[in-house]
Amino acid sequence: MSLWSTIEKMYALQIKKTVKIQDVYLIQAASGSYCLKGYDFPEEDVRFIARVFSFLEERGFTRGQRVYATAEQDSYIRHGGVFYTVTNWVPGKRPLFRRRKDFKSAIRTLAKFHSMAAGFPKDEAPGGRIRYAGLHDEVSEYKKVLSRYKNTKHLVPACDEALYGLSQPKVLQAVEAEQNAAALVHGDYNYPNLIKDSRGKTHLIDFENTSLNARMKDLSHILHRNFLWNGSGMLRWVDYYDNKRPLNDNDLHLLHALLTAPYHVVRNIKIGGIRNAKSVTPSSQRLNKFQRELRELL
Repeated sequence: MSLWSTIEKMYALQIKKTVKIQDVYLIQAASGSYCLKGYDFPEEDVRFIARVFSFLEERGFTRGQRVYATAEQDSYIRHGGVFYTVTNWVPGKRPLFRRRKDFKSAIRTLAKFHSMAAGFPKDEAPGGRIRYAGLHDEVSEYKKVLSRYKNTKHLVPACDEALYGLSQPKVLQAVEAEQNAAALVHGDYNYPNLIKDSRGKTHLIDFENTSLNARMKDLSHILHRNFLWNGSGMLRWVDYYDNKRPLNDNDLHLLHALLTAPYHVVRNIKIGGIRNAKSVTPSSQRLNKFQRELRELL
């Protein structure tokens, strides 16, 4: 039985058309439009991702995807050795973050998501998706990567500063509070995983990197990706986020430690090697200026 016959049978759909769009399929059926996504993950991870969808819907988050159950009330299927979820198709286009209005909407949506991304049943999360204790190891890995290259060795002290920050009592308390709250993160919050609908509302898609983790990971990620070595710009948007979802002093110390780590350089090295990282590697002077600006967060 083909994948499409399986989908029709298990979800009681009459498929009219399917379109491959990057790593998902748009399914146009008599009853509406759906998103089919395959996962090259263990089953426990797929079950967790599907549970995150339903959990957020239960919490009242309307800007995420809604997972559909099969006729037998399963939240995912397996076909040809691959697991699949069927969710609603979110019509629209990617936001353009060079437009202030779009970026503002993205930060506002992130604050809304984070306000509801807590209280997840911990016994429904596989061990590999519980990552509160992994922040220190991540930055330690950054340090190893940057130490290998002459042009990035000057960023190693930034890793040491981030590691020192992550070991401080306020940061440890912030992480503990997130763990006690059973907080969730999206895991890759940036424009490729956001959709702006016809009303200008921002929706969040693609939760394959979601985990139980400190919510400041999402905020630091979008700031790193869009305000490279621009501490003043980052702080303006931290203030905007804080107006929508207030942050306490411990949260800000955690965020400072995460922003201090040279994430974007390491990301580019892993994607395309050291040459790929040249355009995002700051000079020592630029790095020092960024660190001075960032300390205003504290």
